[in-house]
Amino acid sequence: MSYQVGSTCYASASAALSAAASSQVGGVVVHGGVGYVVGVDAVASDSITYRLSPLSGGQAVQSVVTLTPQPCGLLQWQDGLTLGWAVAAAWIVTAAVMHLRRAAHQ
Repeated sequence: MSYQVGSTCYASASAALSAAASSQVGGVVVHGGVGYVVGVDAVASDSITYRLSPLSGGQAVQSVVTLTPQPCGLLQWQDGLTLGWAVAAAWIVTAAVMHLRRAAHQ
């Protein structure tokens, strides 16, 4: 099973969460009037451990966020292969019917 983050699918849940976490690194969030720089300490298949470092200095705060990555909803090569064979089968059936009609009228 593959997992989707944005417009990209990843082979594993941890790879998908790593991609999601990387888009947050370096961002600044404000909580309780204090600005924090976002960092990532760890990524697992079902969670991301964020490190929030105060802009004014001081002790960093760690937050573990539990996430379930979204299953991939994008078309992949297997989907294209299935669609391609369906179109090819339709053309073959149409050609066979036309050939049989011509043979029947001769």
